Amino acid sequence: MKIMKLRAAVVLLLAHETVSLFLRANTSVSSSNRLQLESQELDKVLQAAAGAQPAGPTREFLKTLRLCAPCNHFERLGEAFDGGYVTCTDGLDKGLVGAYSYGINGFDGWGMAVASRYHIPLHEYDCTNPKAPRVCQGCEAHFHYECISNARAVPEVNFKTFSQQLVDSGNFKTKDRSLLLKIDVEAAEWQIFAEEPITNLKKFREIVVEYHWLNKVHLHDLYLRAVKNIENAGFAVAHLHGNNFGGDLQHFGKYRIPNVLEVTYIQKPANGCAAGIPYHISGLDMPNNARGPELGDAVLPTKL
Repeated sequence: MKIMKLRAAVVLLLAHETVSLFLRANTSVSSSNRLQLESQELDKVLQAAAGAQPAGPTREFLKTLRLCAPCNHFERLGEAFDGGYVTCTDGLDKGLVGAYSYGINGFDGWGMAVASRYHIPLHEYDCTNPKAPRVCQGCEAHFHYECISNARAVPEVNFKTFSQQLVDSGNFKTKDRSLLLKIDVEAAEWQIFAEEPITNLKKFREIVVEYHWLNKVHLHDLYLRAVKNIENAGFAVAHLHGNNFGGDLQHFGKYRIPNVLEVTYIQKPANGCAAGIPYHISGLDMPNNARGPELGDAVLPTKL
C-alpha cells in the first residue's frame, strides 16, 4: 500500500469514525521506512478511537494490548498454521535453561524448535490428549499428561499450578529471564495469569500466548488483572496477530478487534515504548485455520 493511498484511507476512516484496519506489509529492509510511516499514521486513528471509549475495565484492558517492545528478529517457530507461533529470537542463544509449552494436543513444533535450536530441556503439558509429540533428534523433551491450573483453583486430577510444575521440573529456583513460555490453553490463560505470582513470571524471558474470547466484556476485569500482572513482571507487547479461529472481527463501539489474539511478549524497553512497530509481519503471520480466510490485523489503542 503506497503512503498516499494509506493517508487517503486514514482520512476516509476518520470521516466515517471507524478504525477497521487491514494492514498488509512486508518487513524487508527496503520497506522499513514505509512501515514506520504507516504505523505512525495508523496510531493517530487508533488513539482517536481509544479516546472515545468510556472509562472502565474494557478501556484499560485494551490499552495494554499495544505494540511497545521492538524486536529485530522475528521467526515463526512450529507448524505453518495451528501450532506455529511468531517468536522474537533476539538474544535467545544465551542464558536459557528451559522451555515450557502448554496446550499441544499431540504435536509441538514450537517446543521442538526451541529445544533443538537452543539445546535446552523442553517441558510439554496437556491433559486433553495423552499422545506425546515426536521428539526431535538430539532433543531433551519431557511430556507431562497434565494441565496448568490457576493458583486458587480447587485441586483436580491432572491439574497443577505453575509453582508445582516449576518445582517438578527443577526450575522453581532458576534465575530470572532464563526460561521460555508458550501457552495456548483455550481461555484458561486469563485466570492463570491473573493469579500467578510475579516471581514466577519473571523467570521467563519471553511469553507467547494465545488470548481467547476477547468479546466477553463481562470478563474484562479478569482480563485486565491478567495483563497487568504480566506487565508488572516486566513484559511488553512485541507482536500482535488476529487468529481466525475466533471468527470475524468483533465490534467494540466504533472499532473492531479479533476475538482470539496471538500476542508475543518480550522485555519492556528501559526507555519506554517504541514507535512505528508494524502490526503485521508478512510470511510469518499465518491463519490458525488453514481453510479459513486470514483476519484483518488487530485494531487496538496505542495511547490515550
